[in-house]
Amino acid sequence: MRAMRHMLARLIAWLIGVAAVLAVAVTAFVYSGQEHREAVTSVAREFFVFVERGSRVRRAPVSALASPTPGGGVIQ
Repeated sequence: MRAMRHMLARLIAWLIGVAAVLAVAVTAFVYSGQEHREAVTSVAREFFVFVERGSRVRRAPVSALASPTPGGGVIQ
């Protein structure tokens, strides 16, 4: 049982290490060339424009008291 926990801990540590190395490799690839940099910049720009537009949307106020009827009346 102890050996199984030790193997599981090593497997998790190995997966985290592989994910970190892969993230560094992808980042290095993306920022290695001008065309990649422009592509990433345009995607980031579109994302932030989308977020900014979404933050400007006016939402209807939420009623504190929920009514059981569509008209707001009371069921008798």
